[in-house]
Amino acid sequence: MNETTQNPQPAPTPQNAQGEPVLSVRDLEVAYRTGKDSRVRALRGVSFDLHPQSSLALVGESGSGKTTLGLALLRLLPTLGEITSGSVEFTGEDGRKRDVTAMTASQLRRWRWSEAAMVFQGAQNAFNPVLTIGQQMADTLKDHSPGRIGRREILERSAEALRSVRLEPRRVLSSYPHELSGGMKQRALIATGLLLRPRLLVLDEPTTALDILTQRTVIDLLAELREEYGFAMIFISHDLALAAELADRVVTMYAGKVIETGSTQDIFTAPKHPYTSKLINAVPPVTGDLPELASIPGAPPSLATLPPGCAFAPRCELATDECRQVEPELITLTERPKDMTHAAACIHHDQVHHERKVIARA
Repeated sequence: MNETTQNPQPAPTPQNAQGEPVLSVRDLEVAYRTGKDSRVRALRGVSFDLHPQSSLALVGESGSGKTTLGLALLRLLPTLGEITSGSVEFTGEDGRKRDVTAMTASQLRRWRWSEAAMVFQGAQNAFNPVLTIGQQMADTLKDHSPGRIGRREILERSAEALRSVRLEPRRVLSSYPHELSGGMKQRALIATGLLLRPRLLVLDEPTTALDILTQRTVIDLLAELREEYGFAMIFISHDLALAAELADRVVTMYAGKVIETGSTQDIFTAPKHPYTSKLINAVPPVTGDLPELASIPGAPPSLATLPPGCAFAPRCELATDECRQVEPELITLTERPKDMTHAAACIHHDQVHHERKVIARA
């Protein structure tokens, strides 16, 4: 687990993070086919905006829909998954708006990695084991560059990307993935994602398989790269410590829905959904007083057999009969500029009193 603080401060929002959103997602629904005539809804009515140079963290337990959302944004869902409704609108540097869900295969090929890229979970599995890092970076440049690109430019741009993540190009370009450490592979994967200077970078659990010191290096590196290149970032993680350090804004997901959203400051100091509060209380800080950690009872529901009403009700001590009958919608609690509005899908949001009990030291 990464280090965090009990009252984390949100990352500073760049002064020019204004204007049209880079990404505008509206009522996005994704389903997976589980049989000839059966489907499971993995995303249910997801909506959010991501502004230029800002950072959004998607948090929640495994199975909450975070990775499915990240894959859907770039139309990279597996064969059995499909977007059934909703829109994903991307705004480029030229101000042109495009609905990603309506793009053809050739349009997607030109758009991916040149304007929006994804860093997948597990660098060892993301790289082809029989090709060198240099060959794979070259393939990315050839396949997704808007025009023809020569060998010299490929080498120069690959080397520049590797240097930006503190790797020695001469060694890494000629290496196979298994010849690099976990941290080096992860940084090489980030460099590959940034080869064409995309406006949007989606990262799916980029530090999960790394030791804590290497995690620290990657976190610092991502913060520096974001400031240097000015890309907008979506960070998918079950680790709230990472969200506290890297995100301007946090979206909590549960059972395929957004159940709370707000600035990092609002979410970590005054969460208004019981699930978010419990997630925070399950994270041990490295500094400060030692709090009493509390696990969340029960398990997430099966998406194939969701309970009526609020999906979190079976695990929530605030649940009432109304919660078990009516599924709550996101309620705006506090208006904020630049889409930092604090909203929660809980009819008892005013009863969520977030606190962490400190363990008495001997």
